[in-house]
Amino acid sequence: MRQHASGLSWQAETLLAWRRDREAIKVWRRVGLSASAPEIFCEAETADGPVRGVVVGGDRIDGAWDRNGELIVFTQTADMVWLNGPDLKTLTLTTCPKAFEDIIMYNDNRSATRQHIDHIVVKSGLTYNMLGCEKAHALWMDHARRLGCEDPLADEMPVPHQLVWLGAGLNRALALVIAGQWNGQETGFSLYHPLTLFTDSGQVVAVENPVEAEVYPVLRVPA
Repeated sequence: MRQHASGLSWQAETLLAWRRDREAIKVWRRVGLSASAPEIFCEAETADGPVRGVVVGGDRIDGAWDRNGELIVFTQTADMVWLNGPDLKTLTLTTCPKAFEDIIMYNDNRSATRQHIDHIVVKSGLTYNMLGCEKAHALWMDHARRLGCEDPLADEMPVPHQLVWLGAGLNRALALVIAGQWNGQETGFSLYHPLTLFTDSGQVVAVENPVEAEVYPVLRVPA
């Protein structure tokens, strides 16, 4: 795979750009797949020239993207392009597990300060989305009431702060812990007992065995 100035492949660069594009994320979520990020990369030759990017939406058949239907591609230049299979001169759809591995390594190699800022931004976005999800918000309010806070607008209203990974590999998701066994403000929710997560794909996920499900902390992000 050809690498860019960042040392990342075009596939990894495209995924990083996708993560920063709210509209592209919305398109992906509307597909309704369980994966927290798109996994199929597209290289196509159109009448207007070559297009390459990651497939974020379109027609599906037999559990896969329909090569003869419409595909919505988020390109490496951060544009969204609608492709019609029969109109394409060539079309290649592939997976690229190494792109996800490269992103993890890229994140791990950046400065601790930059990672800390990124995690705060992610946590803030997840919290905002969680408050807009009726089920997740209700679970968090149950937790707040147990801590003695009844008013969601009160200054003492607790804010979710435990950012965790759920799973491994291509389908690894970022999530906030919103319910479970509370071990106090310093420790937060236990990651060794059943808990409930709000993921970056907007899903509320109940996890019976966090160890088996590979739930582990990203870091503790201050409220």
